[in-house]
Amino acid sequence: MLFMKYLTPNNMFLVLEYLMVLIKGKILGIDYVIKYLRNPNPKLNRKILKEFGAKIGKNSTIKRSLFLDNTWEDENSRGDFSNLIIGENCYIGDDCYFDLACKIEIRNNSVISGRVSIITHSDCNRSIFLSKRFPRKCEAVLISEGAWIGFNSTILSGITIAENSIIGANSLVTRDNSINSIFAGSPAKKLSDIL
Repeated sequence: MLFMKYLTPNNMFLVLEYLMVLIKGKILGIDYVIKYLRNPNPKLNRKILKEFGAKIGKNSTIKRSLFLDNTWEDENSRGDFSNLIIGENCYIGDDCYFDLACKIEIRNNSVISGRVSIITHSDCNRSIFLSKRFPRKCEAVLISEGAWIGFNSTILSGITIAENSIIGANSLVTRDNSINSIFAGSPAKKLSDIL
């Protein structure tokens, strides 16, 4: 068996938990895995996400809870986590919300602090009046290499966060920012360059 070489008294329960989530996810569907990831074993996050289509580089950490939306019921959803790409040496804090209607790519050496929301789509199709004036928008979000997204910030669809830049805590990012800069506020505006 594949796991026999890893089965020690210290990690036996971890391997069993992983197999349980994997089997239930394959049988019950992606919805089960989404619910599990809201209160997961942090030692299993990466493996579970990758097993269901996410790409995650070496030495990246997903601290604990992860809220994944629009993975199977949305118009553009793929039925898995393949719209999530996390590079190497990244950190994803607790209670982050990722809207996977479109691709979210977090490149190497980036930090996503806790309670960050990354939104890839907007759709007010339940209102005939609003949907005519504001048609559905679905665009990927790119967090470039070396970026740091502050606690409780929101990144809207179609945004590119530039290399080596900082988004201050509690910011609402509605437009692209510039390399080596600090943006903060609601909406986020440039505060200074990083020297």
